[in-house]
Amino acid sequence: MTEVVANLQALRNVDTTVMFGNELCFVKGHTFDGDGGGGLFMWSTMPPYYGTGTYAIDNNGTVIKTQSTTQDKGRWLRQYDGHINVLYFGAFGKTQDYTAAFQNAIDFAWMNAQNDPEMKGSVVYIPNGSYRINTLILKSGISIIGENIDRTVLQTTVNHTADYMLKTQTGPTFLNMENITLYGRNETNAGGMLLKDGIWNSSFKNIKIFNFGGHGLFLDTVQDSPLPNQFNTFENIRISKMNDFSHCLKITGQTGQTTFINCNFDGYKSGTPSRFPKGHNVNISHTGSTTTAILSFINCSFQEGDYGIYLNYVENVNIDTCWFENVGVSITLNGTEYNSCRDITVQNCRFANASGYGSLVVSPDNIKGGQCISVANSFVNVYNNYVAVSDPNSPNVSKDSSFIFAENNRNGGIAISDNVFQDNKLGLTHGIVQTISNGLFEIDCARHKFVNVSYSQTAIATIKSSISATETITIKAVGSISFSSSRNINLLGKSTLALNAGDVAVFMKADVPTGLYLDTFQLISVLRAAQV
Repeated sequence: MTEVVANLQALRNVDTTVMFGNELCFVKGHTFDGDGGGGLFMWSTMPPYYGTGTYAIDNNGTVIKTQSTTQDKGRWLRQYDGHINVLYFGAFGKTQDYTAAFQNAIDFAWMNAQNDPEMKGSVVYIPNGSYRINTLILKSGISIIGENIDRTVLQTTVNHTADYMLKTQTGPTFLNMENITLYGRNETNAGGMLLKDGIWNSSFKNIKIFNFGGHGLFLDTVQDSPLPNQFNTFENIRISKMNDFSHCLKITGQTGQTTFINCNFDGYKSGTPSRFPKGHNVNISHTGSTTTAILSFINCSFQEGDYGIYLNYVENVNIDTCWFENVGVSITLNGTEYNSCRDITVQNCRFANASGYGSLVVSPDNIKGGQCISVANSFVNVYNNYVAVSDPNSPNVSKDSSFIFAENNRNGGIAISDNVFQDNKLGLTHGIVQTISNGLFEIDCARHKFVNVSYSQTAIATIKSSISATETITIKAVGSISFSSSRNINLLGKSTLALNAGDVAVFMKADVPTGLYLDTFQLISVLRAAQV
């Protein structure tokens, strides 16, 4: 083996055809600033390392092309064991622009992951340091591993021009990323990380994203994309938003089977009295005909902002054992008559100054009459939560705030039980009992367990309800109404039942077909207002 004292540029000038003449020769390059970390290099004339092969391109780190011969006969190949260190490519973590070096490392790892050649390794390792990055394209089959979440820092370049620091290639894309901080430096309206169209079976862990003007983390699929984002896990992801209407986390389109564990989605506060940011810390919305569904937030925190989580026409979202603090409206469920939020479960959570900011003194342009949960045309289950404020007797606790507010929930339903309140006034609810009017011979109760029914001229012969068999629905007459047993209503042998204003009837759903109907609503009891 011949040893030369050289950096990578000097290595390119080694004339292999004269000095060595065969493919088993080595050069040991010593570490100089700019040489990519030094190391042992082997000269190879075997494909695909030269000519037009996969590894023909000089990447300034692991594949080096000699410049001392007129014939393209081979490459110097870095010999390494295990991870691909960004140091190989000249990224020394000294707060300089290392975009090209990082992209070269990622591209090389991706080629290895695709082809599995003799040069192994699909893990890009980043030692502690501060690296300035414009934008990087993340590719499938690789892992990006930092040394430490607090000390492995990727920050935006001076005069940053990209829309996101990190972006994925067109999917399906399989990724693993750990132990990194993304830092926007308060100097850009760009976002942190964009995961787009087909992120599958990927894991993101121990990552901080802060001081970006745009969205911290954006999971996006284009309208009606055939490549949903799915089967992904995010653990210990800590995101802070910098601007009013940006989001810590934004999800659009068909994203599913995704779990967030022990994550933080925080706004900020400034001034006296405290001013909190506008907009949503987390925004999840549908796109086109596709729906975001099957998401879980477990042991996550949502803090300091007018809105914590905003859900717009999404399905099957579980918010379990989470913390909401210093928030105007903690959770918003926004649906329409035809596009409801369905099967949203909020359970075992703690709300601390999380409805109109509780007893906090806040800026006049922040939400003060807020709610822990705001519901519009949506279906939600609310169990085993605890609501508290710093000082229940403070005059700053707004009388217009409530635990649940569902003024416009005609086409939804709320199942609620076993919630606990530090003070009874924190448990105020509005809209759990909805007032509905009947159509022609029928009423549609959606998922409601108790409804007020206004005056009707025709007898109600059909009850529509999404409750399950053996569950009951209570119907209170606001004006005079009547029921007929001609369709899916069983009135205990009677043909009609009339209710006056204030009367209450209870029906149980049974999975017994009645004519053209697949279920029956059996009358259980009647309470006359005049007899109370």
